[in-house]
Amino acid sequence: MKNKSRKDETTSLPLSEYEEVMKRLKEALARCLQMLKIGHYKDMSERALRHLENASLDQIKTFGDWILCLSAIADSCLANKHILSQSETYDFLTVAVATNIEEKTRSKAIDDIIFRIYRDIMANYESSNDKIKIAYPNIIVDVVAILAKGINIEGKKIAPFQVELYYQKRKANAGTSSLVPKAVTTTASTSATAASIATIEKRKKEELHVIEADKEKIIESLNKITGRSKKELELSLSKLQMIDIKRLRHLCENYGKLQKYCELIHGSEERFRVELQKDIGRKLSQHQLQRAANSIKQAKVYIENVLDGKFEPHGSYGINHVKHNLEYGYQLTGLIQSKRRSSHKR
Repeated sequence: MKNKSRKDETTSLPLSEYEEVMKRLKEALARCLQMLKIGHYKDMSERALRHLENASLDQIKTFGDWILCLSAIADSCLANKHILSQSETYDFLTVAVATNIEEKTRSKAIDDIIFRIYRDIMANYESSNDKIKIAYPNIIVDVVAILAKGINIEGKKIAPFQVELYYQKRKANAGTSSLVPKAVTTTASTSATAASIATIEKRKKEELHVIEADKEKIIESLNKITGRSKKELELSLSKLQMIDIKRLRHLCENYGKLQKYCELIHGSEERFRVELQKDIGRKLSQHQLQRAANSIKQAKVYIENVLDGKFEPHGSYGINHVKHNLEYGYQLTGLIQSKRRSSHKR
């Protein structure tokens, strides 16, 4: 610990209050290391503690105990060139999410981002170079900070729809950058509970199981629809958000029905209207029928563009309107499920 005058300068706290704050942070750090099951790495613990001792009052107020402690651990990994195992990296992401993003405030979009990172760790971590592995904890802290507060550790604002691109860029940059510890600057904290961590673990396993179980079927169907090789399709799927994989799965499962509708549209729009309304059990307006027919005609183009990542988000809401309109047509026909219907089935 540094002397009193130095601490008053960096924290604007009397020594007694500073010691109380540090006691709380040390307890939180010990708890983090315990949850992460990495407390036995003495060099990491000592370096993380030194990092916390240099934290300012503004940093503590802005980040809260948990994100600050996780950032200190991540900085320690970077400084000591310490590589976490794949399972330890999984745990790091789990604890970061559970301690900083309350479950009741987590949206479907946030869950999709989190589970995609889990899937990426599962698929690509072991084959990543050492620089990326060393930087992974810092990347996770930044991503969680953005999801919780909209800014990364350096205080830069990142829109929610840009988080996955940010994550991939950070990984790419880590592979070529020099390993220099980052200074901590700015989020909020919540209470870490065994229940919240267990919930994340359960949902993570369920989602990964569903995707892995369906992947072969999806690839088989997409191979027939697009003519692409299975290796190429597997690579494309690994880059997609979970919601897009689910939509492709729905289209693959209903591809026979989609082909039937396509033939009806080219033969007789009236027959298409009658058959579609009979299948879905309700009447559609003329506008809805046109939207549905347009989506069906462009199904192959939609699938190809999703696989190639061509539907880039636009505007402050991060929506690609062409993609959104096509998906609306598929929802009208029952070829894919809406988010609302999917959530109700859980």
